[in-house]
Amino acid sequence: MDKKILALSEEGDVDSLAKLLKTLGPNQLEEFIDVRVIRGKGNPVVFLRAVFHGAPCESAEGAAVRVSVYKHVLELLEGGDISSKMSSELLGFLLMEVEFLPPSALVELAQGFVDAVKNGNITNTKSLDLFSKLLSSLASRETVSYGNGNQMTGAECKSHILNSLCSSRWDSSCVIHLAAVFRDVPTTNDELKFVMEKILRSFHHVDLQELPPLVYQLLLLSTKGFKRLVLEGITSYFAEQDKTVKQQESEQSEDMLSTITADQLCHMEGTIILHITFAIKQDQDLGREFVKFLKAGQQGSLTKILSPFNVALALSVARIQRFEEPIFEFLKSAISRSFKDEQIRQGSKWVTEMVPETSNVTESLLETVKNSSYGWDHVTQGLVQLGFTLMDSFGPKLGPAGRVVESSGGTPKSPTQLACRLGASILLNTFKVHEMVRSDILEQILNRVVTKATSPVTHYIELLSNTVSTVPQTLLECLPKVRDSFDYLSYLPAASAEGLLKAVQPLLKLSMPLKDTLMLVLRKAMFSRQADARKVAVTGYLMILRHFKVLGGLPSSQSCSQSFSFSQIQVDIHTPPSSAGNEALCLEILGNLRRCLTQQADVRLLLYEGMYDVLSRNPHLGPPILEMGLSQFRRYYEAEDDVTPPVRLDPCITAQGDQVFLVEPLGHLLCSMVQCLLKCQQLASESEESEDDEALTAVQSELDTVLESLTRRMIKCEMEDFELDKSADFSMNSGVGVKNNIFGILVLGLYEVLMEYSCMSGDFSKESCEQLLQLFLNYNKLSETLKEKTAKGKSGGSKVARSLLSIKCTARILQGLFSDDVPRHQEGLSVLRGNLDFVRFTVGVAQQKIQQVCDKGQTDGSEGSNKDKLYKYCCSMARVLLRKFTSDLQAHGEDDKRSKGKAVSAMCLEGFCTVVNIICCRYPDQVAAFLTQIEPGGDDVDEEEAAATNMDDQERVNFHIKRFQRMVVNIVTSSDDDVSPRDAVQLVNVISQLSGHLPPDSNHLVQLHAWVNRLCAEQNVDDSAMTKALLSLLFTLTAHTSTNLTALRDLAQDVHSQMGDIDQDVEVEDRTQFALVNPRTATPVLALVLSQVERVLEEVEWVIGRMKAELSAGSATAEDAAPSQGPTQREGHEKSVCVRLGTLVTVYHELVQSAIPMGTTVEALLKSLIKLYNNLTLLAKYYLAMYTQRVGHLSPRFEKLVKLSGTHLSQQAYALITYIQAAQNEKLAQRDQQKGKGGKKKDKTSSDAVGQARKAQVLRETKSIPVLVFAIEQYERYLIQLTKKSKVNLMENMKMSTSRDFRINTAAVQMALQEEEGSSSEEDEEGSDHGSDGEQENQGPPAKKAKKAAGKLSKGKGGKAKKGLAESNA
Repeated sequence: MDKKILALSEEGDVDSLAKLLKTLGPNQLEEFIDVRVIRGKGNPVVFLRAVFHGAPCESAEGAAVRVSVYKHVLELLEGGDISSKMSSELLGFLLMEVEFLPPSALVELAQGFVDAVKNGNITNTKSLDLFSKLLSSLASRETVSYGNGNQMTGAECKSHILNSLCSSRWDSSCVIHLAAVFRDVPTTNDELKFVMEKILRSFHHVDLQELPPLVYQLLLLSTKGFKRLVLEGITSYFAEQDKTVKQQESEQSEDMLSTITADQLCHMEGTIILHITFAIKQDQDLGREFVKFLKAGQQGSLTKILSPFNVALALSVARIQRFEEPIFEFLKSAISRSFKDEQIRQGSKWVTEMVPETSNVTESLLETVKNSSYGWDHVTQGLVQLGFTLMDSFGPKLGPAGRVVESSGGTPKSPTQLACRLGASILLNTFKVHEMVRSDILEQILNRVVTKATSPVTHYIELLSNTVSTVPQTLLECLPKVRDSFDYLSYLPAASAEGLLKAVQPLLKLSMPLKDTLMLVLRKAMFSRQADARKVAVTGYLMILRHFKVLGGLPSSQSCSQSFSFSQIQVDIHTPPSSAGNEALCLEILGNLRRCLTQQADVRLLLYEGMYDVLSRNPHLGPPILEMGLSQFRRYYEAEDDVTPPVRLDPCITAQGDQVFLVEPLGHLLCSMVQCLLKCQQLASESEESEDDEALTAVQSELDTVLESLTRRMIKCEMEDFELDKSADFSMNSGVGVKNNIFGILVLGLYEVLMEYSCMSGDFSKESCEQLLQLFLNYNKLSETLKEKTAKGKSGGSKVARSLLSIKCTARILQGLFSDDVPRHQEGLSVLRGNLDFVRFTVGVAQQKIQQVCDKGQTDGSEGSNKDKLYKYCCSMARVLLRKFTSDLQAHGEDDKRSKGKAVSAMCLEGFCTVVNIICCRYPDQVAAFLTQIEPGGDDVDEEEAAATNMDDQERVNFHIKRFQRMVVNIVTSSDDDVSPRDAVQLVNVISQLSGHLPPDSNHLVQLHAWVNRLCAEQNVDDSAMTKALLSLLFTLTAHTSTNLTALRDLAQDVHSQMGDIDQDVEVEDRTQFALVNPRTATPVLALVLSQVERVLEEVEWVIGRMKAELSAGSATAEDAAPSQGPTQREGHEKSVCVRLGTLVTVYHELVQSAIPMGTTVEALLKSLIKLYNNLTLLAKYYLAMYTQRVGHLSPRFEKLVKLSGTHLSQQAYALITYIQAAQNEKLAQRDQQKGKGGKKKDKTSSDAVGQARKAQVLRETKSIPVLVFAIEQYERYLIQLTKKSKVNLMENMKMSTSRDFRINTAAVQMALQEEEGSSSEEDEEGSDHGSDGEQENQGPPAKKAKKAAGKLSKGKGGKAKKGLAESNA
């Protein structure tokens, strides 16, 4: 039979063939096909062509035959027993015949596919190619019968089938192929979106290894449209997966079902990132859409848009040149904005409540670095570039005077510092993880250090140092780069060179060749013509001496004279560092350093200042160091005991023409010797082994003899011995004057060094204290003479030299003066305590040292750069200074004693406050430990001390805050005229510093806020500095503990009450809620209120921006979002913003009516008012956007806010403008009158210049007025638009603008009309009175009769009315 069918088909006898097919039984045709397909007996395609030849589509029977053949062949394909070649041939034939099928057949076959997908019966996904062809063909038919005989177009029918397909659950095995099907099916936008959403939802059900090909198909499908939807779907899915995996790891739930491991997820994400990047290379529109998607996401939650997957994808796409710049700009701004947002959040409780989620991008970016270790080579280069981009953009910058704008030390706080640190963390972690970029990172760091000579490079050096200290062995692979950088060492600025040397120092011990290279470079630099290069050489040599320790003493012959040549240590190059090698190296260096003793003063100074640190780290170098210093000092020292003065100063200077230069900083040389000697004595006393080093003993004894002789003779010396008496010339204009100034400073330095020697070696014995005092008296006499003489010279005296006393000695003397109770010390210390000048000098030096630590993180002299030692000395001095201040505060002795000690007490408190600042900024983790050390002891309050011993950190901070609170109250409430409010200002600053270390939600902070509020309300403080300190603290605490603005409103009312009203006819009730607001402090209070209001407005602006971004994001996903949660939360936010702005309107209602003196305060008020109207405009735009997107309606609170702004602000703002302009006109008129009276005598040009200057001043003070009028009118413009959209009349309470280029004074017009009426009637006198009134109104500030009639808010009882209005708004 089947042969007959083939024969008839070959003959072309269609009719016979059709009749033959009708006679076949139901399964016969299928058997014939099976024989050919399964058993391989004949060509199935030829047979099928013959059958289709005899079954024309025009007849119903033919169509039915064709449909049955299609279905059977598809069943065979699904069976999977056919070779791929045969299945391809069969599918190819069926695909070609689809176009001839009638619509009903197409529908039936397509519905069969849909049922198969629903039931999960599709195993051979190749058959789905036929499905796409069926749908395409169906879409092109004009009419189709579908369902229960419903007639529709083919496109509609196709839409129904797609809808049915996408509404069913897809088997995970066929999702990829179904996604491929839709690429060839013509779809409308709605259908395409529906399909894409279905595929994105199916991500959760697909096996992990199937995701990359599915994403690839989805990206191909996105060429038809909805690229943003695809990108959002993919990125949100992987952000969710990352979060899930992280939670699983933290919970350690390994037994959870369908758990994805982090390794699997990262490997798969890497593949998908490659797919997306490849797709963007092929389709630039997809890349542009990705950049738009990133920028749009930046407006909302940055944590979502900067998820690890998104960052990795962005960095991978950034390798495509045209997207590099926009993506890095986006990342830079997003990271910076994230830190700024977090800063705003942490600064205000209200903002934290409005936006509870934190935006921690640091964790997300470092997670990207960690994930990149799973073969994400395409991301690695981007990470390196991002790290350097952040460091370049946000690193420290040069200030206005060319000085580095340095951070306050400690942990970085500002957004730019945090962004810079994040860049360094990215680079450090990438360096650890990826071997391929290590060389590149190191090269870029070194290039920046070497080439950025004019800009700060501390952050790059810090990164290099961290890299070396964490992975030194890894860095050994990149040694050539480090070695190359040494060639530029002598050309670098001193700070950069020193930083670079310190950073690479650990490598010197690991690599002998590197150390030798450095030695050669330093030796070459030592012989350089440039003084800076020689300074670098000294710094490098001293660093090596500090870190290459010598074990055991040096032979005396070597230590005294022998100098090793560099060639003698070449033998040690390839061996580990040994004591013998270090010994030779150190002696070689000391020999080289001797050259410095004949060079410029700056080079010598570096050497002298570094010797003490070398000796501390490398004690066995004591003999050669002391010998070197002593031999240098002998050049200037008179050995004979009877010779005065004991030193020759003339060799210490040199003259070049008329100019005199210092060549030997003698004080620093002696200081270095004294410090080294004291250190050697200390080490000898601490050492358990009794080493008998003859060389050291000999040098020490000789040096002791020299210092004792020098001390005795310097005490006997008079100023005349140095030719520095009062008759000497100290002017800086002549060579003699300059020489005398230099000599004076050198002698002062010698006195200070000898004072330290007497103090540190004498242990406060009576003899040593008397010596110390005698030295000081000589020092003081010379110092006063220098001050007196240099103050007289108009050319400006020389700067006061920094003290040569070390911080260790200063702390020791302070402790002796104020808190030493050791009995054997008392006799000597009483000598020192009796001299008030010496006490004041010591406290002054302590202040100088503490201030240096505060400014630079280090101080002059020995141990000045050791952070741990500095912390110890700061704690010691703080304890003593505070004890001195508290004892003076509690003392009730004789009046003369109190008045003498007053200055010292204030200096002590100032020093203590600076130490608190240092600890809070540079040692934030040790605040509690510091407070423990300064706790009262001995005779102070025993109960409190006992209670303070068992406290946690938070309670300890609170304990000390309360202690300072009591001191503030004592000072403020004291009736004693000697008690200075300046002391209270310092204590309030200390409380402010410490309060920053209490948690924002702490009950202690709430109590402190209540105390400050009560103090401001009850105490009439007649000191502007104290007022500023208290109010600043009040505002800070209010922001952290409260969300209302009642304090601001009350302060505004008080300012209005004290300053009076701009309408002189209105009397303001003289009543204040805050006693510290009085006529003297009203202006500074107003400035503080304005600055705080601006801060609140910035927060409100930020929150409105977030709300608008969420509104846009919400409208984009409105169909998927839950309808209940969003609007309710949004309405709560809108209410809160409206209430806050309403309170601010009442604040401004008071301020704009206050008679503020002309000047900067008026300008500040106008600018602040502009910002308020900009915020109101922003809120109006937000509601407009809501109506445009049809996602909400006007809030009743907003309507009340608009009404309030119309009735209580706009008109008053216009009145303020008129008042300002009238006041300016009056001032100009007065000046013109004065100029007219005395103008004849003055030069015309000078008077013109003065006139121009006055005009410029007026213009400057009034330039904000047009901007304010524009801001008000912009606000009203958007209210008009909103009125049209919402059908609510928002302009009901808004009145016409009056402050324009011309204005009609309605009051004056009415008066003129009345005058006319009066003149035409018989009452002539009354009319003339009215006229004169009208003239007055035209000339002076505008009358405000309307305001008086409308209700005087805040005048008398009106203040309560306004308060009630604000509360009803709340």
